[in-house]
Order: sequence, then C-alpha cells, then structure tokens
Amino acid sequence: MTIAQRINERKIDSLYHFTTIENLFSILEREFIYSRTLIDQLKLTNDGFYTGDYVDHMDPERLDGLRNYINLSLSRPHWYLLNKYSKRPELKHFDWCILQLNTEPLLRPDTLFSVCNAASNAAKNYGIYPGLNAFDNMFKEQVKTPSKTYSRQNLPSHFTTDIQAEVLVKDQISTQNIQTVHLPSEKKLKQYQAAFNLLSLKSDLFAVNEPLFTAPILK
Repeated sequence: MTIAQRINERKIDSLYHFTTIENLFSILEREFIYSRTLIDQLKLTNDGFYTGDYVDHMDPERLDGLRNYINLSLSRPHWYLLNKYSKRPELKHFDWCILQLNTEPLLRPDTLFSVCNAASNAAKNYGIYPGLNAFDNMFKEQVKTPSKTYSRQNLPSHFTTDIQAEVLVKDQISTQNIQTVHLPSEKKLKQYQAAFNLLSLKSDLFAVNEPLFTAPILK
C-alpha cells in the first residue's frame, strides 16, 4: 500500500491552509507558499515583492520547531487555530482567507504527518514523521490529548480523527496546487477580486464559503 493508494481509498481530495489577505498578495505574486525559513530569507533580499509586508507574527515562536515546513490540514480547515489567531488583538484588523489545495504535497517523501496539533505535547508523544504509517496514524481509532480523547465514531473516512491533525510540507508549495481561495463573504469577494485584478494578480480562484470561517466541520 502507498500513500497515493490510501488517499484514493479514503477519497481524500484536498488540503487546507489559512493565511491573511496581506500574505496572499505575496503568495500569488511569488507563485509559492513558503515556509517561515524561506520567508525570512526572502525578506532580506529587498527585491520589490510584497514579502517585506508579510504578516510574520501569527506564530512567531513556532513551538513545533519546524520553521522550514508549511502547516496544512487534511480535508477540512484547522478552524480552532484560525479562530485563535483571528482573535488576537494584534491580528484582529487583518482579513483572512482559506486556501484549498490538491493532494500532491501528500506524496512528497519529506512531508511529515502529525496526529494532532504539531506544536502540542501530545504530538511529541505520538511523533511527527513521514511515510505511510505516520499518514495512517492520523486516522487512528482513538487519539488522546491532555484535554480530550478523539474517536472516529461517525467520522467520514477522509477526516482525520483529531481535527487539529497536521500535514507539514517542506519549504514551498506552488500556487498551481491551489484549487480555491475561500473568503467569508460576498463583500470580501468583490473587494479583493477588484484589488487583485488591479495588481494583475490571479483572482479567479476566489469563492465565498462562509461556513468554513464560522464553525469547525466535525462530521
């Protein structure tokens, strides 16, 4: 069995990554989603791109220690973390978007899998590894964390057992992997489509999906 076969077996068709609209400017201009390490390197080049304005204090400590990896969630957004970040006083004035990507990054040999939030103590106990076994662990019958035990009861096959499970992709992901850029309202859609069009940045990927921003998808 391979990860590709398991993806097909579980009918997994998407990954999710949330960011601010300000960061999306840089992502679409450079045509890549970059890890924290690469963003910091690009900022030093002062090459005229939007990277210098990149919002870099969403997770400045990176408690998982994996600064050269991009954090994604599988089949549904990591809503709890998005909600946490969007309520921070220093981040409340930013608008957010959710990027839906295809599953190609799952097939990379250096992609890592965590059964829960990669920055948590529980993740350290379970381990964060590449490969099929680590991928399968995200779908364990039970995942125990200090605060809760998660079960697969009534979950569809393409959902991870813990909604906060993470896929960590090394270095960069091409914007060609982006299927849709989700926004929370029609007003935001029109506002940012116009702005991105004026800057000759791609805006035909934009769509409205309010439920993704209002509550976690639990089943």
